[in-house]
Amino acid sequence: MLVIVVVFNMARKHDFDLFLGGKTGSFKGISINFEDEGTKPIAKNIQNIKVLTKEHEITSLAWGDPEEIDVLIGMSCQRVKIYDTDFKAFTSSVDATCGKGSIKGLSRYKEKLLTAVASGHVKIWSHSKDSNSVMDTGGPIEKMRHSSINADIIAVGGKENDLKLWNLEQNTCTFAAKNVKQDMLQLRVPVWISDMGFLRDSTKVAVCTRYGHVRVYDPSTAQRRPVINMDIPEQSLTTLTVTNRDHHVVVGSTTGKIMLIDLRRKGSVVQHYKGAVGSLKSIACHKTEPYIVSVGLDRHILVHNLNSRALLQRMYMKSCLNCILLRSNAFLKTTDNVRDKGSDDDIQIIENDYDELFSNMETVEESLPKKKCKLI
Repeated sequence: MLVIVVVFNMARKHDFDLFLGGKTGSFKGISINFEDEGTKPIAKNIQNIKVLTKEHEITSLAWGDPEEIDVLIGMSCQRVKIYDTDFKAFTSSVDATCGKGSIKGLSRYKEKLLTAVASGHVKIWSHSKDSNSVMDTGGPIEKMRHSSINADIIAVGGKENDLKLWNLEQNTCTFAAKNVKQDMLQLRVPVWISDMGFLRDSTKVAVCTRYGHVRVYDPSTAQRRPVINMDIPEQSLTTLTVTNRDHHVVVGSTTGKIMLIDLRRKGSVVQHYKGAVGSLKSIACHKTEPYIVSVGLDRHILVHNLNSRALLQRMYMKSCLNCILLRSNAFLKTTDNVRDKGSDDDIQIIENDYDELFSNMETVEESLPKKKCKLI
């Protein structure tokens, strides 16, 4: 028994730092800066890419347990696969058909599976079909987030479906946000929640919208309108994550803007992080270290330093990426490492830029066109 425990600890010690899900259904593991500083960042395709179709698009990733052993993988075909990081294998596949649309959020709730789909249906899956619980949130869902301090509370929101908090135990809506007042032209402000996150050690919820708003709601008060309402002009925000700093969130936009928002000053952009080109799809912040990991449609994974804004890693992943799952103990750091000679052949070494690619390309010489002599 002691031998098995040792093997498991070694496996987790040398496991990937983060996982990525792509639009093509690709499921990748990324390792950055192992304890051996003589290795470069590596990436590995965990899912066999030859059998993937459009229905296998990965739309959501989540941990299935506090120890971060099981990875829950939600796909657009409303199927959930479970990957065991100890055994390095997919252990099960669950048909989570409910409502319409792709899975927009999933997690574990009291040893049960919780899924939310685009049509607005949230379902708790149990081994007994009679005990399955379905909630209709009253509109389309762009994202579902589970509270880290109260396992009974989830947050949902989408297009023309403002932020709502639901109690899973009571199967009731405990908070429904009220839209902001009309604008200066006395027109209704449209609603399109794209992402949200529970603030650190708090019941407050920060949301971002496709119309460039960053808002904070406090369900502990009687106020249903946002306590903080910020407008970022000419930006359509797609993703939001809470940082390890108090009162700070990071948002990403469709134009590749990554911005740090300070919520203490009624919401203000305090830092910009460069490097992204296409639309941002997912951003994750390390729980203890000052690192931001982001992916998007430009097929790159970016690692920034939260404090210095430095771009630490830029890696090309060959496919458009939708979501990130970052380990809580991942230690991301840039090093000029070299590949181990004993590495497996199926592991792909990722370079920080295209220098090696262009240096190995064959030089093509073109003859200059001959100038015609003009007759005088």
